[in-house]
Amino acid sequence: MSPRPYTQVSDEALARLLRQGDMRAFEEIYHRYWPRLHSLAYKRLRSREATEEIVQDVFTKLWQNREKLVIHVSLTAYLLKAAKYAVLDCQQRELVRQNYREAVQQTASAAHNGTEEAVLHNDLHLQLQAGIERLPTQCRSVFRLSRQEELSMKEIATRLDISEKTVENHLGNALKKLRLSLREFLGGIAWVIASFF
Repeated sequence: MSPRPYTQVSDEALARLLRQGDMRAFEEIYHRYWPRLHSLAYKRLRSREATEEIVQDVFTKLWQNREKLVIHVSLTAYLLKAAKYAVLDCQQRELVRQNYREAVQQTASAAHNGTEEAVLHNDLHLQLQAGIERLPTQCRSVFRLSRQEELSMKEIATRLDISEKTVENHLGNALKKLRLSLREFLGGIAWVIASFF
């Protein structure tokens, strides 16, 4: 295997070459920074699969946005910041999923505590399903893929052939509409709504 041609090239020069579409510059950045970004993400996530997906995504976006790449600080700082934000997004999505799962489990277990709770659980479930059905088509699809199939934003974007930002917007709108729908249904029982989302 021949040595990489840009091992002695500075980060600043690599960034310039990258903007020009130089694949060897990208490969050097990848080899130079993959271990560091992987280590940073793994320390926070403790999941090899999630870590590798996040780091790969950082480099994919770096290549896709290379022509409009503007680095105000060092390449190191730019990549570490991109990885940090990707980790935070991943943690936030997982927290939302976990809260949703716990709320469903709590509501299901409350149903076993008596007839009144069972009726409330059933009515709440029906209200939630009705609210989901009232969502616009793509918004409803995004919500179901996220909450019922537990797909990541990236997986949903790929499946629906839309951007991750669009997925995020649809999910935000869905949650907002469902909160309002449940709030109207439950009246003053704000703690139930809070536990759902």
